[in-house]
Amino acid sequence: MSVVRTCPGLYCGRTALGDGSWSDCGACPRGYRTNASSYCVECTDEASLYDWQYLGFMVLLPLVLHWFFIDMVTIGKTNTKALHQHFCALLEVVTGTVGALLMLAPTGSLSLYVCTPKALSDWYTLLHNPQPDYKETLHCTQEAVYPLYTIILLVYAFSLLLTVVMRTILLAWLKISIVHSRT
Repeated sequence: MSVVRTCPGLYCGRTALGDGSWSDCGACPRGYRTNASSYCVECTDEASLYDWQYLGFMVLLPLVLHWFFIDMVTIGKTNTKALHQHFCALLEVVTGTVGALLMLAPTGSLSLYVCTPKALSDWYTLLHNPQPDYKETLHCTQEAVYPLYTIILLVYAFSLLLTVVMRTILLAWLKISIVHSRT
């Protein structure tokens, strides 16, 4: 492979092509980020304690909101119904989180490979697209903190899907059991 010029901006990089040459400057593929030489390198860092704390906070947020709204809706109703819903919400969020972890690299494992954030700007790459010679913008926006944005969106999507399915089944089951207990 030949040595190539560096790209403008913090997040523009070049990828190796099959014929031994390099691509033009642009955004790195998913799961890659630029190094100091503007080459796109694969993210293979293990998640740090800070990364796990961030993920934990972002997962606890919808769980606490679920529990808050369950409590708001079930005021004055039986505690067992609310308890069933609280447990169901916990199960939905935990299952969604485990599903998202199993989908991302390394696939099938609860560990996670990340692009370690090096600066605050890594979280906001959209704001750092370069303008060479002040003519046109070179769009190099990428997820420089991969998969810390992606996994949260996956967790929320899985949790939403599980909420629609599991909560509907639970509430239908509770309604049927209440009707049968009255007869």
